[in-house]
Amino acid sequence: MLRCRFAVLSALPLLALTACDPSAPKAPPLPPLSKAAPLDTADAAFVQQLNEADVVVIALGKLAATNAARNDVHALADTLVKDHTANREALGKIVSPHDVTLTDAPMNEAKEEIEALSKLHGGRFDTAYIAFLRREHSELAEALARELARSGNGDLKALATDTQKMMATHEAAINAVMPAARARRHRR
Repeated sequence: MLRCRFAVLSALPLLALTACDPSAPKAPPLPPLSKAAPLDTADAAFVQQLNEADVVVIALGKLAATNAARNDVHALADTLVKDHTANREALGKIVSPHDVTLTDAPMNEAKEEIEALSKLHGGRFDTAYIAFLRREHSELAEALARELARSGNGDLKALATDTQKMMATHEAAINAVMPAARARRHRR
């Protein structure tokens, strides 16, 4: 028992000395929160709509590589695939902190559209493809305008603005490839 008391008493001064050591490392800072606040319902719906548009335009652009007749339609499709792929990557970076995962497959209605266009070749494909792009860009333009008007998420607003600029160049290219009057002849 005496030994135990002696060991405890001899350890007390050592403990006091270690508490006064100024070279002791400081506690590391707390890590930042890795997850951002969840998106509100309207922003989540916009993200889904923009992702869906990107996925479908990319899929149809790849289809145009084999089904389109005209070189200018091929070039337009290549541009659209490149631009919408970059847009989708930017969207993924924005929503990943919010625990949102973007789907890679189009929804059922879009799958039907892709399937219908996959059965067309040559000039018929070109006309149907351009008509589809006009409809898709029109629907997406409305969604972008709504998002810019109501969203409080600065990153999504910036992406919506960039997407509007991208779509304006696409519209000009679409009209250069095929004037609107000719594309209207194709009916679903």
